Amino acid sequence: MRTGFPDLDNAEELISADVDGLLRAVALAGAQVRAVAEAVREGVLAPLSDLRPRSVVVVHGSSGVSHRAAEFAVATLASRVDVPVVSGPVLPGWTGPLDVVVVAGDDAGDMALADAAARALRRRAEVVVIAPIAGPLQDALGGNAIDLSPRFDIEPRFRFVGFAAALLAVFRSLTQVRFTGTAPELDDLADALDAEASAGHPDRDAFRNRAKSLALRVQGRPTVWTADSPGGAVIARHAASGLVGLSGIVSAAAELADVSRMTQLLAMRGDAAPVADSIFYDPEFDGPPQSAAPRVQVVSTARREWYTRQRVTGLGDVDLLVGGEPAETAPAAGGGPVQQWDDRRPAPGEDPVADGPGDMLDFLIVALRIEMAAVYLRLVGNTMQ
Repeated sequence: MRTGFPDLDNAEELISADVDGLLRAVALAGAQVRAVAEAVREGVLAPLSDLRPRSVVVVHGSSGVSHRAAEFAVATLASRVDVPVVSGPVLPGWTGPLDVVVVAGDDAGDMALADAAARALRRRAEVVVIAPIAGPLQDALGGNAIDLSPRFDIEPRFRFVGFAAALLAVFRSLTQVRFTGTAPELDDLADALDAEASAGHPDRDAFRNRAKSLALRVQGRPTVWTADSPGGAVIARHAASGLVGLSGIVSAAAELADVSRMTQLLAMRGDAAPVADSIFYDPEFDGPPQSAAPRVQVVSTARREWYTRQRVTGLGDVDLLVGGEPAETAPAAGGGPVQQWDDRRPAPGEDPVADGPGDMLDFLIVALRIEMAAVYLRLVGNTMQ
């Protein structure tokens, strides 16, 4: 009989401890995106192609995951779509026949979703459903909506990527509305997520497994999640929420400016040095151990990596989370020699802070990596070192 908690680098023990099937569920991020891509190919969203709506309204109800996905879509896509985008827990009172209403959530019994669907249909708005169609929601729809609901059951906490992909598909299906920027193709996004899931497989040791490596960095230390852009800030909040729900780790999400102030305050107080781990530490002579300084996890993208590194210099123990491999290279502008991502300075006129559709892939890869790290921490019992 197995006793204690599994070792992070023992794949057999990890798989045996995963009685809830979380490793398989979190690895289905790419499959969620492929399901959306297949629905698009089948013409599910074809009715949107002839519309030029007054606005797109995303109703997320009480679901925290769909709420964050809606915020993420607004941060990365709304500024590139020539139509106002509004998100909220309930349907706005001004919604009418000229609007597209997206009902997104993970609970078909959420009465906020059912009410939004019923009222939107009565007002003759075009309704797209990104939620399980059953119970009160099914009764409210009566078969009169565009069905982009999940095509297979999955743990609701892992639906963030699926919601984001579905919202991207909705915006790209509005072909009468100008969409600027280059958004990732859904199939390419699915491939990238599958590659990240493979890289985080239990068989890979922590040295070569970015999800396990992140788990080790978060384990046993206060952690603050932050970002250098609105889209990254959503991923940071998703990380703090996921760690609490999946592994019981309490961390915080904060703005980068507040993290900088925190670092200054800790430095002034001088009470955050991690001396308790030192081989020279003796509690009888040195007194009570000082608290460990918070580790800062900064969410960014490869496009902004150089800029972000300049901003976080001096913030203490900082990890920069980007979607690509740390050693990944990219062609230089103008066809010049290959350069490292961390040497890529913003081009003249380029806004290094504003998010765009092209950043979705990096952000969603980081979101998957964080979710996998949270699962690993749950399986090893979140033991404090």
